[in-house]
Amino acid sequence: ASLDPDAAFTPDPAVTEAAAIKVPMPTTVGPADVPSGFPRTPQGAVGQLAAIEQTVLESMSLPVTAEVHSAWVQPDGPSLEEWELTRNVQTFLASARQGGQEKDFTTLITANPAAGLVKGTDGSDWAVVCVLMDVQAAIKTESRMGYGLCSRMEWSDGRWQVAPGTESAPAPSAWPGSNAAVAVGWLAWREGGVR
Repeated sequence: ASLDPDAAFTPDPAVTEAAAIKVPMPTTVGPADVPSGFPRTPQGAVGQLAAIEQTVLESMSLPVTAEVHSAWVQPDGPSLEEWELTRNVQTFLASARQGGQEKDFTTLITANPAAGLVKGTDGSDWAVVCVLMDVQAAIKTESRMGYGLCSRMEWSDGRWQVAPGTESAPAPSAWPGSNAAVAVGWLAWREGGVR
């Protein structure tokens, strides 16, 4: 599914709440200080992708992004330069006029999972999952948007990791809880167990 890019910035509260996906909580901290310990289920892969995404987005730091990439993207996965999260950090730093390699100390970013999708699975060790984050940035004024990300995830070395292969189709970014988010199938985020 695809949406008009403005859907990520436009609150349009859905009258009917989306169905929910129950995402397990992390049980440990993994490499690069990314929350981990998610179970070997598609919902566990959703939780792991959210933890990876949240760590990178809240840091808005190219060195942190490189550290997370090194720890969580498998060797044949997207390169650091090709990784969508790297490109998003670069775009944020450029558009916020923060010329260094990371956000400045006056910038605050929060990224909280708002919705998730399991696009497909192939056995118990491979899934394509998506996470829609509610991202808020405060520089001199506050900005807010919905940001969707999809990724291949593979169970390897006892944890979910970004898998090699062609990058997944872009996730439709929508304002969390909006009609547009419901229309393209985002499932409301619920922590706690399996759906």
